[in-house]
Amino acid sequence: MNRLSDQTFQEYYKELFDNLKIRIASEDDDYIIVQPTDDLVSYYIDETLEPIVFNTDKDETLKHDKFIKTIPSYERDSMYQHNGDLKIECEKLIVMLPIIPNGNTDKILKLRTQSISISGSPDITIKGALVIIELEIKGYRIDLSDDQIEKEILNRKESIKSHINSKNFEMNKENKKLEKNLTQFIEERKIKLDSDKKRLSGLVNRIKIPLARKNSDLVKKIRVEKKPFIKKIKPRTPDEDYILDREKVIDIIQLINNQCIQFEKTPFTYQNFHEPNLRDLILANLNSIFEGSATGETFNNKGKSDIYLNIDKGNILVAECKIYEGKKLYHDTIDQLLGYLTWRQNFGIMVNFCKRKNFSKVLTDAEEIIKSHQSFQSDFRSHEKAHLISKHSLPGDDYKYVEIHHLYYNLYVE
Repeated sequence: MNRLSDQTFQEYYKELFDNLKIRIASEDDDYIIVQPTDDLVSYYIDETLEPIVFNTDKDETLKHDKFIKTIPSYERDSMYQHNGDLKIECEKLIVMLPIIPNGNTDKILKLRTQSISISGSPDITIKGALVIIELEIKGYRIDLSDDQIEKEILNRKESIKSHINSKNFEMNKENKKLEKNLTQFIEERKIKLDSDKKRLSGLVNRIKIPLARKNSDLVKKIRVEKKPFIKKIKPRTPDEDYILDREKVIDIIQLINNQCIQFEKTPFTYQNFHEPNLRDLILANLNSIFEGSATGETFNNKGKSDIYLNIDKGNILVAECKIYEGKKLYHDTIDQLLGYLTWRQNFGIMVNFCKRKNFSKVLTDAEEIIKSHQSFQSDFRSHEKAHLISKHSLPGDDYKYVEIHHLYYNLYVE
């Protein structure tokens, strides 16, 4: 049962806005002034709630379950209460409605909307990425007909979806309102900070005493906060850029490898996992160990990469996670990875999960597939049996080479 909190969506977002204003006010003045307002809004607004969305790419499923239920004596008909508790075989149907994974479902379901339904709020159970509807169809004083079962399930589905839609509607309205308020607050703060700097400069000129210089390392490291591992990277000053050294790349690959080997040990567990699910597990591991931050679906250059790892002082590493589907898709993925990289990056990673038979043949074919890509230049070698390395040129720059690490993992299940 979902217990409603005393807090409405409006109250939640007001509190969030107040907290964000304090965070922004606590930032270095120069940092706020030099960053584009849109970038700052995008970063801070990452703490908003995301709507609960039903996953139309996956099928709704139905499960039939039998179980033994104990009916306490005091709940039985009065003429049978002296016979004590009764154990009875019951039946229920479990309907599972897939949703897009959302880490804030509990919070969303507890927040109250402004509108109040006369019929009340339905009980909604969400487990992982599924909305669960349980209907007892046979049991003590229960024996539903097929028509009754159909009607009840359809009514519950409609009630649940309607309730979630009303929460999403109010949530989207508050998200837009927060974005507008944040934009206005940041713009007003920039004007204030700029005015403060001019006034201070005027005072220095009048007093004839130089202002003490402070260490202005505006952006040192991306802060890793205790929040879902999918998060936005705090924008950094435009003139800061660094090159990632190879030793760190190998360290990161080892972390990824350690995680993916665990997948191989229990492939059945991950049989129904798609690329985003596997990627999120890798991200969680990286965020828990590395001092930087790993983000999923973070925009970089020409597209959205699966893993974008920001290490100390802005060093970045881009990786793609894919279910292996043969030569054509592999070539497309190389194109995709190279499209994310700029001339400042020297490395890329391709993490391949193979759910096909004959994993050994996949490894055997890998060399020909990699070498036949139009960007391949030289230096193909095997770091380990399922870790291959190749050198490629960037699109539009035949003289800029990047080192791609190809990692393969066997998730085949009989």
